[in-house]
Amino acid sequence: MLTLKKIRSLTIPQIVFCLSVLQIVVLSFSIAAASISFGLMVFLMLVWWRRDHRGVWHATPIDYFVLLYVAIEFLTAATAVYPAEAFQNAKRLLLILNLYILLSVVDSQRKIEILVGSLIAFTALQSLGEIAYYFLNNENRLYIFQHYMTTGGIKMIVCLLTIPVILQRGIPGKWRIAALTLLVPTLVALVLTDTRSSWLGFIAGAGLIAVLKEKKLILVIVALVIAFFFFAPQKNIDRAKSVIDLNHPSNAGRLTMWSTGLKIFVDHPLLGVGDSDLMEIYKKYRNPGDDEPAGHLHNNYIMLLVTIGLIGFTIVMAVFGRVIVAEYRIFKKLSSDSIGSAIALGALAVFCGFLVNGLFEWNFGSHQIMVLVWSSVGLALAAERMSAQEAIT
Repeated sequence: MLTLKKIRSLTIPQIVFCLSVLQIVVLSFSIAAASISFGLMVFLMLVWWRRDHRGVWHATPIDYFVLLYVAIEFLTAATAVYPAEAFQNAKRLLLILNLYILLSVVDSQRKIEILVGSLIAFTALQSLGEIAYYFLNNENRLYIFQHYMTTGGIKMIVCLLTIPVILQRGIPGKWRIAALTLLVPTLVALVLTDTRSSWLGFIAGAGLIAVLKEKKLILVIVALVIAFFFFAPQKNIDRAKSVIDLNHPSNAGRLTMWSTGLKIFVDHPLLGVGDSDLMEIYKKYRNPGDDEPAGHLHNNYIMLLVTIGLIGFTIVMAVFGRVIVAEYRIFKKLSSDSIGSAIALGALAVFCGFLVNGLFEWNFGSHQIMVLVWSSVGLALAAERMSAQEAIT
């Protein structure tokens, strides 16, 4: 039991860890509470750093690329069409601190279990409530607290973090069964969001897990897809079939946005128009007959080309590439570490799902999605750091 005496005895790293758990638990229903938690985490990390100077922040394989990304974000803001808005949107850079904070404060297997377990459990419980609300109110798409596309992205990420836990034989059977039980409502909620890009991201991430960990999972994925087309509501089935229909309104709208976005990129190839809402700029480039509104372009890669240009796009792709290489290396390195291996594989699957999801959404611009993505990278790096420390001792 957490007594007042124990609370008073908590160290800064322990408090920051508690706040990190709070942030991911409340993230999917209160972005304000999550932001306050994050702000307190950053403040306490700075206090810790000022007090101890060394041993607070840890180097990672992506540091230099992150610094380049920070530099190009501010350079393109200075040259932006709307500089004030671009500088304001540069705050998305702060979310990368989640990676470094978790790398610093997650120093035991127990903490990994608490953080990941809390995320999986609370997402499943929230999903049960959302599913009930969906059917009781005859909703068209599942969402309550944020946009259904964001909801779909969150469910996708949590599902992909859960699957390796289920498959990892070194993890106690009762926890694997619990993870499987909790996966069910989250996966059902993902389906009911009707978010095709998140479905594709999930299939891509789960497919990667199958290739790297358990080939039989491919049969499970195929069985789930077949079951979907037999048992899902017809509107969900129609939504899935529309993925390959270029004339479907959602697809046609995206194609129009992408082609218009490329026109903007051609006029601003190196540094882009700045990291700002594109609505006013987009209106100047779209065809007279088009009425598709576009504050963003529903595609990470075209959006990056348009906002921070070819230079910025290349830097961000380098960051992504380094993350993938680092997570894969950690997965292979920690093959004998049950928790570490599961976390590294889950983080790699999450990043794969994020990249595929981002072919059709601006999920790189989503606060909730990027907190979870950067946090998953931080957990994988923390697992590697703990393994290295155990080898020394």
